[in-house]
Amino acid sequence: MIKLFLLIAVLIAGVIVGPMLAGNQGYVLISAAHQTLEMSVTTFIILWVALLGVFFLLENLLKRLFSISSATSGWFSTRKTKKARRLTNEGFMKVIEGDWKQAEKLVVKGAKNSDTPVLNYLAAATAAQEQHNTNLRDEYLQHAANLDEKNLGVALTRAKLEFADKQYEQALATLQGLRHDNPNNTILLNLLKDCYLQLNDWQPLLTLLPSLEKSGLVTAEEGALLEQQAQCGLMTHLAQQKGTEGLLTYWSDLSRKQRQQVPLITHFVAQMTTLNADNQAFTVLKEALKKNNDNALIAQLSELQLDDTHPAIVLLEGLVRNDKQNAIAHSALAQLLIREQKWTEAKTHLEQALEIQPTLRDYGLLVNVLEQLNEHEAAEKLSRQALNFSLPVTKSTTSE
Repeated sequence: MIKLFLLIAVLIAGVIVGPMLAGNQGYVLISAAHQTLEMSVTTFIILWVALLGVFFLLENLLKRLFSISSATSGWFSTRKTKKARRLTNEGFMKVIEGDWKQAEKLVVKGAKNSDTPVLNYLAAATAAQEQHNTNLRDEYLQHAANLDEKNLGVALTRAKLEFADKQYEQALATLQGLRHDNPNNTILLNLLKDCYLQLNDWQPLLTLLPSLEKSGLVTAEEGALLEQQAQCGLMTHLAQQKGTEGLLTYWSDLSRKQRQQVPLITHFVAQMTTLNADNQAFTVLKEALKKNNDNALIAQLSELQLDDTHPAIVLLEGLVRNDKQNAIAHSALAQLLIREQKWTEAKTHLEQALEIQPTLRDYGLLVNVLEQLNEHEAAEKLSRQALNFSLPVTKSTTSE
């Protein structure tokens, strides 16, 4: 608009000034190379105004042409975007339906012009893995990472897919690289926990437990169970790698509260027996039974291969006197008496155990004791009772 006003002003000026110069025209001389051009001032002004007008017309014409070109380009771009959205939506639906091959094809095809290309490649990675093509999965994940290097969702998706494919070490490496910048991310913490469990990586799991409880991913009870599992795992590892001394050192380094937990005590005793350190295991077991007469601990007494069973027998006799209805204690005592070939005493305790809580094991032990006492008829009768005991109970049906 300003240019149009300027052109009009020049024309008006020419109309006004032209007559004034009509009687006193100067001239304009233009020299270029060996050519000269001479004209009056009036003619020069008219030509200059005409050229200016042509320039303005060309400018407007070019603007209109570019505007049409831009509109055409925008139309094609919008069409491509709409098509990409349609392909992406169809691809996501195929992911939900589990049609992995078609899902991969659609989301990859729509990724180039998609509003959310990262999501397209993540969906494609999932579809590739479901088709057991981990190389293609990693390629799609890399495409997604290239589009957004700092996207936490991309890295977590990689870790989830690696974990689902049982690539636990790769998943763990991915997660550990994220932990520093995302210490409280619940998905990351939960995946770390699962990786540690799968890899039997117990010490890092123990270190992670406070964060898991603080984030509400595990309850206090679940945390305690995980801690016991990790402690037992560490004891197994130490027994294998450092033997009796390493295991004893670890046990002594535990807190008093931990050394009073039955699952930890029973696991420690079991590991010591694998190392043929039954006498040292008995010392720990004996101290534990002074504070906790748990049946799991009592049962372990009969499994120890002791150089001298007398202390264990005395211990069990005391337990039986204090709790005559403890079938586990009667059975454990009978087993130690059998090793001492004290058949009559063993028979008494096995009969009491069977009266309180019959088990196939105690039936079998008592049959053997009766055979040793030459009570063959009683042994045969008891064998039949044991057979009936072992048979499943069937409900009889009556017809009306």
